[in-house]
Amino acid sequence: MTTTERSQVPALGAQLLDGRPTIVDLTRPIYEGMPMWFGHQRTFTPVNQTHEQFKEMYGTADGFYARNLVISEHAGTHTDATIEYDPAGCTIDNTPLSYYYGSAVCLDLSHVQFQSPDDDHLGYADVAAIKRAEDKLAEAGQEIRPGDIVLAWFDYGDRWFPQRKYIDENPGFSWEGAEYLAQKGVVNIGTDCNAIDNSLDNTFSGHMVCKKYGIVNTEHLTNLGQLINKRFDYFGLPLNLVGGTGSPIRAVAVID
Repeated sequence: MTTTERSQVPALGAQLLDGRPTIVDLTRPIYEGMPMWFGHQRTFTPVNQTHEQFKEMYGTADGFYARNLVISEHAGTHTDATIEYDPAGCTIDNTPLSYYYGSAVCLDLSHVQFQSPDDDHLGYADVAAIKRAEDKLAEAGQEIRPGDIVLAWFDYGDRWFPQRKYIDENPGFSWEGAEYLAQKGVVNIGTDCNAIDNSLDNTFSGHMVCKKYGIVNTEHLTNLGQLINKRFDYFGLPLNLVGGTGSPIRAVAVID
C-alpha cells in the first residue's frame, strides 16, 4: 500500500494549533533500511492490514490501516539505560524520567573532526576541546550548570546521514572529556553522531563514564546546529519498556 504525503490540519482551522512554543525537532526518521549499529536489530515495518483488508475481514464500512514495527531498543534517535553496558545498571523503566527532560545547552564541537581511521588522535572531544566550546558558550552568556542536559554538535551526523560512513566512523568523547562533563553535574550527554564514543574507541569511554557516574546518554540527534550556544528546554522521553535496555525517543528542544 502506498500513502500520499499530506500535512495534517484540524478541520476547524490551523489556528487551533497556534500559540504553542517554538520547537526544534531533534529526531531522525525511523524506516526500513535506516542506518543501524551492527550490534542491533534492523528495522522492519511490514503492513499488518490495509483499509480494504480490514473491511473484507470484519465486514465493516470503514477500514483501519496498520503496520507492524520490528525495532531495536536502540534504533534511530534513542537513549540508553545503563543496564545496556552495566550488568548492575538500571533498566529504562526504572530510570527517573527527570534524566530525559529539563534545561539544556548545546556545545559547538565542530572543531572535533574525524578525519581518518588511521589516525587515532583525531575525533576525540577531550577536556581542551570542551573548554574551547565552553568559551563560545560563555560568549553567548551561557554556561554548563549542575543538572544540565548537554548536547554535542559535532557537525557530523547531518552531513553523513544516512550514508554508511555515518555508522562506521564518527567523532566522540574521550574518557577525560566525558568525565569532565559528568563532574560538572551533567545528567544526560547527547550527540548528533551514531554514538557518544569515538568509533575507534573499543573501550567505549563515554558509556563507561555514564556507568561510573550514574548518568545517561542520548544518540542519533539531528538539527543540533540550530541550537549551538543556546539554552533551551529539552524533552527526549523514553517508552515505558519493562526491562528495557534503552528506548527510541521523540526528542525536541523548546526554544521559547
